[in-house]
Amino acid sequence: MKSFLHIAKREFGLLFHNKSMFIFAVILPFVSMLFFHTLLNNGVARDLPIAVIDLDNSSISRNIISQLDATPEIMVSYKPTSQLEGEALIKELKVYGLVTIPKKLGENLNQGKQVSIINQFNGNLLLPSGLENKAFKKAIGTVSAGINIQKQLKQGVNLNQAKANYQPINSNNHVLSNPYTNYSYYLNSGFLTLFFQIFVILTTIYCFGIDLKFNKGEKLYNIGKGNITTIILGKIVPYTLWFLLVGLVMYFTMFIIGDFPLNGNKTVVLLALFLLITASQAFAILFLAISSSFREALTFGSGFAAIGLSFSGITFPIFGMPKILQLMSQLFPYTHFFDLFLDQTQRGIPVFYSFNSIVFLVVLTILPILISFRKLTRLLKKGSFLQRI
Repeated sequence: MKSFLHIAKREFGLLFHNKSMFIFAVILPFVSMLFFHTLLNNGVARDLPIAVIDLDNSSISRNIISQLDATPEIMVSYKPTSQLEGEALIKELKVYGLVTIPKKLGENLNQGKQVSIINQFNGNLLLPSGLENKAFKKAIGTVSAGINIQKQLKQGVNLNQAKANYQPINSNNHVLSNPYTNYSYYLNSGFLTLFFQIFVILTTIYCFGIDLKFNKGEKLYNIGKGNITTIILGKIVPYTLWFLLVGLVMYFTMFIIGDFPLNGNKTVVLLALFLLITASQAFAILFLAISSSFREALTFGSGFAAIGLSFSGITFPIFGMPKILQLMSQLFPYTHFFDLFLDQTQRGIPVFYSFNSIVFLVVLTILPILISFRKLTRLLKKGSFLQRI
């Protein structure tokens, strides 16, 4: 117990007096919270600039432009006079879409002919182009409905019947989990917790690695009286407690200040945070044990945490990946944490259905420690990494 307290007291001192440790564990976590909450402050992108080429210049074309401008997602910012000028605006990223209204649009519509309005957008920019295309379809659908209904009214059809004739089947949509379609609720949940994991891993690697880099591993081994369990706990428990506090602040910014949905079990949400910290620390210890240098351990840790974003399903759904990658995704603690987090915040499903994620996080906390135990023992006895970099 004395050995544990001696090591833990030393680590608490390093947390606030070691410059690199202070940056990893104190400065960067709070900077990342401020950055991401500021970046996605509005939740949903608004007034994305688009360009409209009006070759018809009729009352109907002007109405179409007004409808486009009225949608909250887009704003008509440019009115180029040629197709080349409009496409240049897209290539220069000055606009996210180019709408071309053809000649004789009003005349053809009055004659009962079908017309086409061209919408061009940059498919490489998934989010803005998706919003632009959605807003375009909504605006054109509104204009088309108005024209169709007006024609029926002129033929003596009453208003209700005209609406029913135009759209005999009406959709009744229910958005689950995120009814406001607020991008901050989903993306910030991912980015904040991912960067939180990165800081946990790097801090853990640093707290062990700095001793091994300067040949102090043997001294640490002697302080712990050769008990590796005491040494591991003495080194990581102070940072576990610290990052629990940081995680609670992160939750406060999300659920209290940011008003993120919290529809599930609050205790499980806290458990998920604790398991993410411990699993991340376990993998950090594994990377230390298998590395030949301090730099290599940091490289392994940062790379592992960054790749975890791709395997979590945020950027691409896991079930759409090849089978081998689906299996690999289960090796990342962040995959199970994020699934558990969404279950108990946005989806609000019973805890029973999140049990697998909890079990995986517990296993991914224990397994890396077991794998690295003997190698870490030899490393501490030796006192330093193979390479002094």
